[in-house]
Amino acid sequence: MAAIKNPTLIVEPHSGLTVKVTVKYTLFQFPLEYWAKTLYQEDISLFGDDNLYEDNPMFVEVIIPDEVIDVFPTVRPISNPHQPLPPVFQFERTRVKIVSKEAMNEDPGLLKSNPPIRLRDEVYAIITLRTVANPVTWPPIPQVVRARTNTVTGIWG
Repeated sequence: MAAIKNPTLIVEPHSGLTVKVTVKYTLFQFPLEYWAKTLYQEDISLFGDDNLYEDNPMFVEVIIPDEVIDVFPTVRPISNPHQPLPPVFQFERTRVKIVSKEAMNEDPGLLKSNPPIRLRDEVYAIITLRTVANPVTWPPIPQVVRARTNTVTGIWG
């Protein structure tokens, strides 16, 4: 199966109510997938990274399930855009989505201090690729691959 390398999340201001979220990565193909013209379904989800200890050191570290903040729209299956010769077994992917600051505010509220401090938000993305057409059947290779981006911290609420 293809590999996802250098998954990167960038969050930039967009408007008073929104941010621009960019996910970038390089898709490295197994050579047999390249020659078979394998197609992949790309799914990208944006998550809030919840850990009470990071936001309030007075708490004992507690693991809280991360919540999906937003999902990038599904696009048609992707394939290697390069011409057959010479073979290029990798290609760059960039997806952009405008997300409300309200959705990005995965840790709403204030830290009880004097003065009160707004809780910071931590977000990351998960990229999932699934083989949907022209799979390589020999040798047996996984048909799904996932990668997590870096975590971006900010106060968006």
